[in-house]
Amino acid sequence: MLLRSASSTDSGFVRFFEELYDPALVIDAASGEILVANQAAIAFLGYSPEELGQLTPSDIHPHELPRLEAFLAAVQAHGRWAGDDLSCRTKAGQRVPAEVRATALELDGRPCIVALIRDRRQDRLARLGASLRRVMHDLRNTLATAQLVADGLAGHADPLVGRRAEAITRSIERAVSMCRTGLSLGRAEEPAPKRERFFLADVVDEVEAAIGPEEAIGATLRLTSEEPVIVDADFDQLYRMLLNLARNAVDAGAGRVMISGSNAGDRVIVEVADDGPGLPAEVEDELFLEKGRSTSGGAGLGLAIAAELARNHGGELALAATGADGTRFRLTLPTRLADAAAASG
Repeated sequence: MLLRSASSTDSGFVRFFEELYDPALVIDAASGEILVANQAAIAFLGYSPEELGQLTPSDIHPHELPRLEAFLAAVQAHGRWAGDDLSCRTKAGQRVPAEVRATALELDGRPCIVALIRDRRQDRLARLGASLRRVMHDLRNTLATAQLVADGLAGHADPLVGRRAEAITRSIERAVSMCRTGLSLGRAEEPAPKRERFFLADVVDEVEAAIGPEEAIGATLRLTSEEPVIVDADFDQLYRMLLNLARNAVDAGAGRVMISGSNAGDRVIVEVADDGPGLPAEVEDELFLEKGRSTSGGAGLGLAIAAELARNHGGELALAATGADGTRFRLTLPTRLADAAAASG
């Protein structure tokens, strides 16, 4: 996209420039004005051609001006390709890690700098993925040792120790399974739910065991439903949803966590209520985002995971109420009968 006038002798260069895959800019070496930007640069930076025509490199790299100035000076002094890591600020205000390579040339008799920008976000994600795979590999081996110890405790003479050991064993099995999934896929996408029918009380018992004894955590967790509640869902995924909600409540300072459920035709409704301090108003809109804040100062990842698992089932996790007397989340999960009815409709 030509932003300033250039002679017809440069039309071939402009066509070549437009076809470059990477974002590219031509900058007036004297004024710093952006003369030419290809479509890739317009899309990458988020500015319109008219807006780019009013900018200089300092508008795109305002957070590292000394480094930018030194880089451009070196390019003009040596007149050949040079590269440096210079993150770019987009119109939306996002800082994108990038590698910038530039060289000096004349365009229409005017000293200019050609800059090619390579988005390095994929590189960072690849390195992060490789690191996570190594961590999961070692974690899987560590969990295997812990599983052997838990298996040995399962037959303990004390019934309480035996029950706790069984809960530990099942938790380790889930963790090992998640490690295998991450190692095989290279990413943490949740698998489709493996539905089965079970009592809500059974999964709550496991959540209670995983949270820990009352004397250790300073809080109680109870199922308050008077009638048996039958759930049609993935047992392990529902366990993870409820565990994340319960842990968040305890970490936020709740002394009691109450789980209740009800069968409502073609769906089951599960509510997790606590007597904690409530949620600050400013975090309610970002509760289920991975970058959301949590009342305990964490990253809010537990709620994001729980919400994703609910969507996996075709259901929903929502904030039902929050205030000085506590917080209540409502989880709605459709049954397979509801899925079949929706498919036939």
